Amino acid sequence: MRAYESLIIFDPTCSKEDIEEEVKKLTDIITNEKGKVIEVNRWGKKKLAYRIKKKTDGFFIVLQFVLPPEKIKSFKEYFKFNDLVLRKNLVRIEIESEIPYDVYENEIKGEEI
Repeated sequence: MRAYESLIIFDPTCSKEDIEEEVKKLTDIITNEKGKVIEVNRWGKKKLAYRIKKKTDGFFIVLQFVLPPEKIKSFKEYFKFNDLVLRKNLVRIEIESEIPYDVYENEIKGEEI
């Protein structure tokens, strides 16, 4: 399992309900791929440094999660045809210790580690 952080900038015309729905979809993708969401930070509406798709503002969301490296493709594919997303960024981050997948899989099943 590897840890990732994704910064997502949503269109400022989105309602809070739309953004929460999109965050829910992303967390569902992660959990369906046997990953785990560590943290979701909602930074809110911020001014952009430069115009993106003729927009000067955007809603910023930061997701931190762990996911098997071979499953990250399904997370990236979510953004291909999503018009609500202005920009996204995905980076691998270091956490205190990497979680071996077999140990994490036992944790999912509820077994003792």
